[in-house]
Amino acid sequence: MKIRRASISDVSAIFAIRSRVRENHLSVDQLAERGITKAAFGKWLADGYGMWVADLDGAAAGFAIAIPREATLWALFVDPDFEGRGVGRALLRVAEEWLFAQGCSDISLTTDADPKIRAHRFYENNGWHCTGDADKGQVEYIKSNPTLSLFDFG
Repeated sequence: MKIRRASISDVSAIFAIRSRVRENHLSVDQLAERGITKAAFGKWLADGYGMWVADLDGAAAGFAIAIPREATLWALFVDPDFEGRGVGRALLRVAEEWLFAQGCSDISLTTDADPKIRAHRFYENNGWHCTGDADKGQVEYIKSNPTLSLFDFG
């Protein structure tokens, strides 16, 4: 598996993955209602978002998007055909390391508040902690930079 920075040429593959997921599924129309369009990707790249694609077996197997100014892992999705092969874990690791390298001391993400979805177990198993804060059917998770101690103030 190769994790690489996404480019504008990956937009179609990213949308294909996003529209195929089993949990937290949104159609292309539902994404557009939220301002998530193919045209927006160029702006996000220009604005410094971290975007990665996992290539496996010659195909885009998953993607992640992080927003450093918000210290947020904004998206992480794996194509259902590649589930259970470490794609999500690899993308998560790259996005976390990048956000921490951007100076974020704590990072966050939101996911569906339904406790039955697999994302909860996935994030908890990777060191994220649920804050209990929920909004509009979403719940927040946070993770602190493991290289910072209580005595680091800069």
